[in-house]
Amino acid sequence: MPTLTRSVKILINTNLQKAFDYVSDLTKHPEWSGGELKIEAVSSEPIQVEKEYVSKGEVAIQKDRPNTLRVTEYQSPHKFGFVANDPDFGDVFHTFTFVEKENKILITRTMKLNVNPFIAFGFTFFVYPLIGNPSMKKAFKNLKAKLAS
Repeated sequence: MPTLTRSVKILINTNLQKAFDYVSDLTKHPEWSGGELKIEAVSSEPIQVEKEYVSKGEVAIQKDRPNTLRVTEYQSPHKFGFVANDPDFGDVFHTFTFVEKENKILITRTMKLNVNPFIAFGFTFFVYPLIGNPSMKKAFKNLKAKLAS
């Protein structure tokens, strides 16, 4: 099955640790990601690899779509990753990197998922250009507003 990889970047005038701490707290993602989204930690343990969350969000016309989330990388303050297990798409991997550049922080979000060729075609030529890319850019614009304030 093909692996689809999509990335978005943004340069933000903020502190490296502040950016990492905010993005690595999955319960704060609804504040900037857009759409209707709720994320709750399964336990009260600190953020670390293998920590789990449950989320309910909006995908197209589906409301309260359930996903389980699990932290896969936690290298403060430079790299954070998690996998979302989606009922239709399977595992969707999200990786955020944080790099100091020009006295600002460059945040890159990369998403990867494995899908069958038919879905890959539809996602590449329809879903991502019309919905996915604009929503990722809007989310990062919201993130910038939250972190630059």
